[in-house]
Amino acid sequence: CCMKQKTLRIATLAAVMASPVLAGTVTSDGADIVVKTKGGLEVTTVDGDYGVKISGRMQLDYNTFDGVINEVVDETGSDLFFRRARLEVKGKAKDWGYTVSYNLTDGGSIDQLHASYNGWGDMVALTLGQQKESFGLADTGSSKWITGMERSLPANAFDTGNSVGLRLHGATDLMGYSIGAFKEGVDAEDNALNWGLTGRFVVRPVYSENAIVHLGVGYTMRDGEFDAIDSRLGARGDVNKVEAGYDGIAGDEFEAFNVEAAAIFGSLHVMSEYFDGEISGAAGAPELEANGYYVTAGWILTGEQRAYKTGDGTFDKIKPANPGGAWELFARYDFLDVSDTAANPLIAIDAGDASTITAGVNWYATSGVKVALNYVHAETDEAIGGEDSGDAIAVRMQYLF
Repeated sequence: CCMKQKTLRIATLAAVMASPVLAGTVTSDGADIVVKTKGGLEVTTVDGDYGVKISGRMQLDYNTFDGVINEVVDETGSDLFFRRARLEVKGKAKDWGYTVSYNLTDGGSIDQLHASYNGWGDMVALTLGQQKESFGLADTGSSKWITGMERSLPANAFDTGNSVGLRLHGATDLMGYSIGAFKEGVDAEDNALNWGLTGRFVVRPVYSENAIVHLGVGYTMRDGEFDAIDSRLGARGDVNKVEAGYDGIAGDEFEAFNVEAAAIFGSLHVMSEYFDGEISGAAGAPELEANGYYVTAGWILTGEQRAYKTGDGTFDKIKPANPGGAWELFARYDFLDVSDTAANPLIAIDAGDASTITAGVNWYATSGVKVALNYVHAETDEAIGGEDSGDAIAVRMQYLF
């Protein structure tokens, strides 16, 4: 068996290596095709009606942390791990499009799997399948282009994630919207229909080549059974692999809203969000209320301007203009307060608030290579494991292909 597998691998490798030699003229039964290799492998017809793109991302992180950020009291922790490793395929066939994104880490899982119909114009598109719900500015934006290595405390706590559902959305330069109905999870054996509704509306009172002002509101609700409250109001302390949540408490209803504001003025960009929500406990469990906010400001030292995607209403990539790459400095303050209305002693961490200050530098060596360095200082008003403050240093190497 092993010999057969080894022989098959060698044969496959030989075929791939020989393909440039053996291949003849590439033909098409339709319009002429264009092949692009920058930022992945993309093949499209000249008229743009058909196309497919294969791409991916790799994010390799190193963290070192202590105090309240570490799970072990009076010790410093560290870790080296793949934060994300994904393969993605996007394609279109005239008015239809599709996306398939697969996580290679943690045993493998589907990240996104959906199809869209775009034949009704810019203001009306329909997407069906596992997709982002579009709640919040930071969470709707791609992890490839978030300013900090991790999203803020409240953004993580109120993250709706990717869910299976039907979403109606559209956008112009002036405004955009998204509204959808979803079911959590893709397990066919899960008979409980944990459903939710999520909507977001964005306006851009200023939209020009060098200046953008973004304002938005969002709302989301859930009805069903949740395995643990930390699946809705958990937070990472701005460093991945460090969890601070409310474990083992069942919930049956979740409701939240947010307000968001952002702006781009040349090489300066700022963004801020406020979140407020609550979870109703199931079978006598307590109710939790939470609110939080963050403010982020970034400055691109080399003069480039952060891109913006009107379709999603999110910040996008920074494309280096010089051979030496683009350099960005940023700072963020965030705050999250979670209160237990019943003061139930089953909660793993006493209800209270936490805040972090994050400062960092990003080097965009090319359009596909980014190196990030973050420093995080965290504080809590209630001691966790005897600690109420802590520090962390995190480094990331990101490669897009």
